[in-house]
Amino acid sequence: MKKRDYLKISISSIIIAAVGVFVIDYFSHLLFSEPMETLGYFFGKMAAYALFSFLFLSFTDLRKKEFLKAAVGGIMVASLWGMYYNIFPLLYGYSPFGISLAGLTFLGMGVFGTGLAFGIVHTLAFIGGYYTNKLIMKKFKK
Repeated sequence: MKKRDYLKISISSIIIAAVGVFVIDYFSHLLFSEPMETLGYFFGKMAAYALFSFLFLSFTDLRKKEFLKAAVGGIMVASLWGMYYNIFPLLYGYSPFGISLAGLTFLGMGVFGTGLAFGIVHTLAFIGGYYTNKLIMKKFKK
């Protein structure tokens, strides 16, 4: 891979993470969950999404079955983030930043419903960030 490709992938990863976390996920928490997550939670999540996005864009050939691959990528990052919500609180007795799943509710749906809802939101955050990035980067193509 050329140096230019890594720069493009790095910029794309930041766009995916910023749009996914600070637009889709942030407003989902703001509008539908109780209590609201901390700012540290969103910055930590953005770093995790950016790292995942960098790896995803570096190793995935998206020329064929693009939506399917983006959806699988979204499910993978949502699953990793779901582990944060569930595994860290079990191991450490607290979440390093933010609130564990047991402390949140998504429209009062209980732990299972809230977990499912946030799994869907986190998947859509990655997919939405990915396609927003495609629109932005399309404007900068030669």
